Amino acid sequence: MSESSTDTTATPTEAESVSPVDPLAPQPVPEPEGALAQAEESDGIDWKAKSREWEKRAKANASAAKKLEEIEDAKKSEVERATSKQQRAEAERDEAVAKLLRYEVATSAGLPLSVAHRLQGSTKDELEADARELSKLLADKKEAQRKESLTDPTAGRSSGAGSSTAEQFAAMFSK
Repeated sequence: MSESSTDTTATPTEAESVSPVDPLAPQPVPEPEGALAQAEESDGIDWKAKSREWEKRAKANASAAKKLEEIEDAKKSEVERATSKQQRAEAERDEAVAKLLRYEVATSAGLPLSVAHRLQGSTKDELEADARELSKLLADKKEAQRKESLTDPTAGRSSGAGSSTAEQFAAMFSK
């Protein structure tokens, strides 16, 4: 009966031997044989020769276009350099005029020149308004400092330490 049992080492079937094809993988596209040759024969034109001819023309035109671009860039760079130099000079001039105007407004408002750079505004009226506000702030601060220097912070308070200077000194370090 051993002859009737199934063989476990059977050869794979034809379907099993073929590797599975990934449907998402790119598949090679078969090129039609002789399609180009057939087109050339039907038109009667040597397309390879035409292609080479146009390639030579394109290379010649590319070098001429490159030379033209270099010439235009040389001219443009001179103009651009002059333009940027002029713009830089105008910006420096505008900055100097604005700085002078700030100093004039600060002087007329009685502000010290050390705070003139803090004035904000683009017109003389704006600068003068800011100078008035700044001078009020500085005046208020000066008044507060003056009042503080005139008053004795310990006036009217008795010291918890002894009455002698040595006792007060010792009390200060014991805290």
